[in-house]
Amino acid sequence: MKAKSVVVVWVNNDYGKGGHDNFITEMKKHNIKVAADLSTEQGQADFASDVIKAKQAGADAVFIYCNEEESARFLREAKAQGLATPIVGDTTLLSQKVVELAGDAANGIRGHLGLTADAPIPAVQAFTAKFTKRFGYKPDHNGIKGYTAIYLIKYVTEKNGGFDRQKFADTLHSLNVTAAEAPGLLMDASWDKNGDIDRQSFLAEVSGGQQKITAILPKLGH
Repeated sequence: MKAKSVVVVWVNNDYGKGGHDNFITEMKKHNIKVAADLSTEQGQADFASDVIKAKQAGADAVFIYCNEEESARFLREAKAQGLATPIVGDTTLLSQKVVELAGDAANGIRGHLGLTADAPIPAVQAFTAKFTKRFGYKPDHNGIKGYTAIYLIKYVTEKNGGFDRQKFADTLHSLNVTAAEAPGLLMDASWDKNGDIDRQSFLAEVSGGQQKITAILPKLGH
């Protein structure tokens, strides 16, 4: 986006603080000015003053890092006030729940997706089709995480010949698994020495009430 300044809107809980602190650090690395740093509360219903502050900041972009309900409320208020600044965020902002709650106010938002049911990956598309047929709605990233977590436990437990908590953790650290080896994982994945996951992710834009994948990003470690 070539943005030189940004407004950060984040929710004041552990989730929001972690994302906020990392985002601020990255902005400093890239010499991007934080024009306004707006802390909001979980369950907050009124975002009128936050949108006013975002407009007054005159930044090149607004970065949202809030829970689903609050993200949708901010988007609706931004549309009501005619906020023209591009709005970007991470997985939660572009989630199916936010898109449904925000309606056409979500159109035009862009961001990064760690997981999405709209990923152009055959195994993910097959999972999404089966899930939607069974439950009557499209899964979000949390649904995919829950599904793949069970198959990860299955894979590591069988690899170790049984379940042992410490051995499970030791095996998971620095583990590389392909979807061919463990089909339930849906995508190739790796875990570093701290147990943090690394896999392909996506850039997307919401258009016509739907996520549109614009790019597939490679694993960070490859």
